[in-house]
Amino acid sequence: MLRHMRGAGYLCCLMLVYALTAGRASADTTTTTSVSQMMVLEPGDSSYKLFHGAVWLDADKATTNYRWGGLQCKGRDLSDTSIQVLFAAFRSEYTVKLEYVLADYKDKQYRCVTGFTISKS
Repeated sequence: MLRHMRGAGYLCCLMLVYALTAGRASADTTTTTSVSQMMVLEPGDSSYKLFHGAVWLDADKATTNYRWGGLQCKGRDLSDTSIQVLFAAFRSEYTVKLEYVLADYKDKQYRCVTGFTISKS
């Protein structure tokens, strides 16, 4: 009986680990490049419900932006401190590498920032 309970406990632990990790997508990483433009939205903006801000990188600024928060990037918001650090990197012309995941909202795909690395070239 005790062996059966140990086996069942092990199986439950495996199922819990799978359940906790199954919904997580691994993040992709951009190339290291400069920030070309940043946009931070406030709750009074008409687009705030969809996303809270975006950043454009020099490497792909004509085709891609990386967003955070709102319905398009639900659960992937940047803290006020992270936004300030990202802006400081933009202002001081440091290079950044963004971590992002792809998210779908209303049949369209968005790149949602999950973290970043700043470096001085």
